[in-house]
Amino acid sequence: MHSLHVKLSDEPELSAVCSALLLAFIENSRVLRYCSGGGDYTNTQNDFGDHQLEMDVQCELNVNTELKKTGFVSHTASEETPEMKLLSEGGKYIVTFDPLDGSSIIGTNFAVGTIVAIWKSDEKLLIGKKGRDMVSACCCLYGSRTNVVFWNEKEQKVQEYTLFDGDKQGHWELTKDNIKIKPKGKLFSPGNTRCIAEHIPYREVVDYWIHNGYTLRYSGGMAPDICQIFLKEVGVFSCFGDAKNPSKLRYLYECAPLSFLTEKAEGKSFNGKHSVLDTEITGYQQKSEIIVGSADEIEFFKSVWKKHGLLKE
Repeated sequence: MHSLHVKLSDEPELSAVCSALLLAFIENSRVLRYCSGGGDYTNTQNDFGDHQLEMDVQCELNVNTELKKTGFVSHTASEETPEMKLLSEGGKYIVTFDPLDGSSIIGTNFAVGTIVAIWKSDEKLLIGKKGRDMVSACCCLYGSRTNVVFWNEKEQKVQEYTLFDGDKQGHWELTKDNIKIKPKGKLFSPGNTRCIAEHIPYREVVDYWIHNGYTLRYSGGMAPDICQIFLKEVGVFSCFGDAKNPSKLRYLYECAPLSFLTEKAEGKSFNGKHSVLDTEITGYQQKSEIIVGSADEIEFFKSVWKKHGLLKE
């Protein structure tokens, strides 16, 4: 397969896992391209209470199918099935993923994505580990083009690859090398703004962005809204909440892998207390608040949290 020419690790097993993901992304791209009106809902809900699209289920199947073929992945867990699923006894890695992030906006033909984290397999199946224990991560975006932001463990840098599918199989080409997020950048994507009526610190930050000429770029999908930070190399994405409107983002399947990629690209992450990657994993349905992106912008956000007594250092 052409996609196997992309080598993302010198470690053969990890390289095979990354290649399997690239193959799954090609299949996902084709599934999404030919769906009609955003796809149909199944009669099921995932464990978070979200109605599942047929495409969510198919994209999850595509990823698990390709990973199982490698024999190197012991278990997977996904947002659609947030429990450990045995793939291959003795596999060296665990993969956690969101098969179709942004499914609520797919009917409007907005970009959606697949978010993936790769971990070393262990007896406790990640419980007690932290985000920093991750081995690699990626985010594939399906829009006017299909591209993936991947941590290249071999070359120690974040890169973008784009799918070219003029041939029968499709192949990936490097389109942006060594992504580095600049410390400052006036671009913001504020999630869960329904809470700012009562969440005073979050409202103060959003007001600051608005009144200081920041550009609002928000689609409602975490994958596209964070991927734009990698491609523009500036900006922030945030999602905080309160008791009435809590953040619904999942740690293992969304927040951890995207924070990993951000910090590898010289950006920062913050969850209201510390780096998102310093969070201890307590379960497979764990949720998180998050802001990621340009380092100086994250520091400003933290200063507001500290001012309101929410951050004690």
